[in-house]
Amino acid sequence: MQNRDEKSINQTKILYTRIHINILRMTDILNFETYAFNRIIKYNGVFDWPGLYKYAQKWLRDRDWDFHEVQAKEKPPWVIYKWHAMKKITFYAALGIGMEFKLWEPKEVIVIKDGKKQKLTDARLRIDMNGFQILDYDGDFEKSEFLKKVEKLLNDHVMYHENLLKYFDYLDYYMHGFFTDLKAYLDMETASNAY
Repeated sequence: MQNRDEKSINQTKILYTRIHINILRMTDILNFETYAFNRIIKYNGVFDWPGLYKYAQKWLRDRDWDFHEVQAKEKPPWVIYKWHAMKKITFYAALGIGMEFKLWEPKEVIVIKDGKKQKLTDARLRIDMNGFQILDYDGDFEKSEFLKKVEKLLNDHVMYHENLLKYFDYLDYYMHGFFTDLKAYLDMETASNAY
């Protein structure tokens, strides 16, 4: 019975990943990396890896982000997880966060905390986050050459400032909040929030 459930879950993941990749191919993606929209967390020590993983998923889902895992692979000494999250903000624009978790030589350790034994992970952790914006995520302007020209006019002139300023701010606040909350989960000293 479990094999059927696992197969259906894997098939759903594969289907969702294919749909997401096709959406990304059809649309214009404004990558904000050039505007310093990448964030990196580096951590070395003992932490609750399954708890961090679930916490990050919950954080995204609680804020209405569509989340899926693109890749999970063990390539010794690395364990790598790649995620994509997308949030529709208008009929035309969506925000995206690409994340990569890298664990270097993870080892399971048993720690006594508050009188209870806990299984934790001892590893070096690196979390890379990149923000981007997806324009015309439904592909409405891809139906004809005329609509493509209308889309170019919208992006280059009519909605230029809205795309770069308004959505840029939304994404900045989401990413900063997520970044800060992940650091707080890891009990890092730099987990303070300026906002």
